[in-house]
Amino acid sequence: MTTLNGTELKAHDTLVVGGTGNVGYFLVDGFLRAGARVLVPSRSQANLDRLRSRLGPAAAQRLVPVLGDIGTADGAARIQARVGELTGELYAVAAAPASWHQTASMLQAGFADFKHVIETRLYPHYLAAEALLPLIATAGSYTTINGPAGFISPPPPGIGAIAVAAAAQNKLIEAIAAETAGRPRVNDVVMKAFLGPRGTRPGSPLTGEQVGDYLAALAANGTGVHNRTLQLHDPRQVDQALSGTFA
Repeated sequence: MTTLNGTELKAHDTLVVGGTGNVGYFLVDGFLRAGARVLVPSRSQANLDRLRSRLGPAAAQRLVPVLGDIGTADGAARIQARVGELTGELYAVAAAPASWHQTASMLQAGFADFKHVIETRLYPHYLAAEALLPLIATAGSYTTINGPAGFISPPPPGIGAIAVAAAAQNKLIEAIAAETAGRPRVNDVVMKAFLGPRGTRPGSPLTGEQVGDYLAALAANGTGVHNRTLQLHDPRQVDQALSGTFA
């Protein structure tokens, strides 16, 4: 199995939105293993401290915590300003601010629950892109992490709200990609992996490390990949990505 060699993103500044989460940890880890310095915004100092501890002292030397809330318009503007102070230019951003949501029934859960899912799973993707795209090098990349719920037809009743958010996220990223015209590259990765607070869950088609490898390889090697919805579900795709192929 091929893996990162530590030079793919060496000397580059990168950023992971949602980097203290279950998926985000592996994106931070992948960028670090590719040689990058990684900025991670979070509302919680405790979560940033936990991330630093989980990564270990050697990797954490290239971790730059940014305290703030990118999930609000004011917070995103403050993070934009702070990131601008910390780096001359970002080369890659990976955004995984959303988490899973499931109820017995979307309709029975009611409008307040649906509104909460849209506001907390979809809006942060717009706010992050609005704040961070201006800081990315024209040759760099912006990648969002999506889940398969938005691509199931029809979605089961209990995942209706998150399916709507995921489908809307995909169209949002396509619209943003059309506006950047590839400078920087913008893509949506639909990831089929089961990742929890203790790492990869049993039965997952991909390990968290493989997800990190793929995202780092996309940032470093995917120079012609733009405005794509990339369905990541097979370890063979990771090997191909590390050699510069994104099917």
